Amino acid sequence: MNEQIATELRNEITTGKRKPGDKMPSVREIADRFSVSAGTASKALQLLSKWGVVHPDSTRGYFVSSQPETTDEQGPSPEFLALMEEIKAIRGDVSHLRDRLRQLEERIEAE
Repeated sequence: MNEQIATELRNEITTGKRKPGDKMPSVREIADRFSVSAGTASKALQLLSKWGVVHPDSTRGYFVSSQPETTDEQGPSPEFLALMEEIKAIRGDVSHLRDRLRQLEERIEAE
């Protein structure tokens, strides 16, 4: 999951949504946004740092690097990204089913 989060955040950087020098969201903000633990969010930021996309400041958080990626590591494979997209779609379906179930339970309770 941390690779999926890191990939999405990296895409925000490469598309210009986040500019060099911008402060990245905090671990808590990332955890809340992606509904993951703080540990997973922290690992995603560490992975971005490993990829050379962001750099940590020990007291202020992570910032978008001004240099392009300098690491030889290419990040997740296309197969991994395809699986993550499929999982994202499945999560959406499960969320929709959860909502429908709640609605049905409310109807039954109302009768």
